[in-house]
Amino acid sequence: QAATRIYYIGAVEEYWDYAPSGKNQITGQKLTEDKIGQVYKKAIFRQFTDDSYSHEVAKPSWLGLLGPELKAEEKDTFIIHFKNFASRPYSVHPHGVFYKKDSEGALYPDGTSGKSKEDDFVLPGTNYTYTWPITDDFAPTPADPPCLTWIYHSHINTPKDISSGLIGPLLVCKKGFLDNTSTSLADKYKGFALMFSNIDENFSWYLDENINTFCLDPSTVDKQDKDFQLSNMMLSINGYMYGNIPGLEMCAGDLVSWSLIGMGSELDVHSVHFLDHVLINRGYRTDVISLFPATFITAGMVAQNVGKWLVNCEVNRHMPAGMSGLYNIKSCGQNITLSWSGHKRKYFIAAERILWDYGPGGIDTFTGQPLNATDSDSAPYFRQGDDRIGGRYWKVQYVAYTDGSFSRRKKRPASEAHLGILGPVIKAEVGDTILVTFLNRGDKNHSMMPH
Repeated sequence: QAATRIYYIGAVEEYWDYAPSGKNQITGQKLTEDKIGQVYKKAIFRQFTDDSYSHEVAKPSWLGLLGPELKAEEKDTFIIHFKNFASRPYSVHPHGVFYKKDSEGALYPDGTSGKSKEDDFVLPGTNYTYTWPITDDFAPTPADPPCLTWIYHSHINTPKDISSGLIGPLLVCKKGFLDNTSTSLADKYKGFALMFSNIDENFSWYLDENINTFCLDPSTVDKQDKDFQLSNMMLSINGYMYGNIPGLEMCAGDLVSWSLIGMGSELDVHSVHFLDHVLINRGYRTDVISLFPATFITAGMVAQNVGKWLVNCEVNRHMPAGMSGLYNIKSCGQNITLSWSGHKRKYFIAAERILWDYGPGGIDTFTGQPLNATDSDSAPYFRQGDDRIGGRYWKVQYVAYTDGSFSRRKKRPASEAHLGILGPVIKAEVGDTILVTFLNRGDKNHSMMPH
């Protein structure tokens, strides 16, 4: 039987701390900043118990600055009673559900007027009710996970509204998933929604107010200064940076559903890595999921290894800039033991310095010209001189050896010549154990981490 899911949502202005502990929880280092800092005024969606909007509904700590999770099943209907407590107009626009023009919540020149326009622009201190039915066209297919991940957000000036904080997760689930018995699938799943986004506070409606509130000398601030702009680009998970996201806790053996959200600009290309675990995404096993702006993914995982594990963006600049967190798997009285009945696959691998040539033949095989030929496309990379390195660089390469004495290299067969600078291929079958003996012959600290 279809249900009506009623939510009372308010847009509330408040101050948000991107790193409330004051330190990098991954490295333990203290955070310092001489610009606006780590606290910004935001507008955030909050849930209330009824239309008095006097009692807020507590949400999980890991949601951070995201609004509450809106959940419904196929054939249900969302009724969203929205009140704007902020100082400027906002709206609520959904993805992944059906809506008529008077419940779209998106301001653009669509030729409508009157009642069909009231939903687009909710003035401060006023209310509006949105109705979003979940028709068959929007329901999960049999091949989909139990719930599909979507979002809702303010849509008056979308980049500025979302940068200001007004966004939250929306889940559309299969029939019976949410409201079955105590043994239903919903009770067996542990669910988390994570938004990976370079939140650009330069686009926020509250930028000037944040400058005047937090900068030591607001009159000296140049909003066009590149360093200032960069200091306001917060590479975060749910609005938390440097491992400060709390509450990502689960028990060994839990079925975990990760609702992953990518939002932002052309800078928001993220490779989300869950260390030590694999996920099922669209029928494939992986430990890295790619997110782009307006990407919504539901990935499943079985929590197995007890401990605190890193989840981070693997894009080179993004992790050191703050896009990382920790998820904690507790034993919870479970004694999960994994057994392997297959072979032990032994590898002996060293990290060694080599002088690598990017063009060992010295010829562009497409044109037949020398790689350092004047005015050629390749010349900037292969010409050597006072201000050019050329095509040869010192590198560190993984090299395979025959045994633990590391005295005799394994000869690379002709069929693997294409591997180039890559290390040896490590192979195993399901049930096998890979044993790698690693020797670091480089002049820096190195390691081996598998995916």
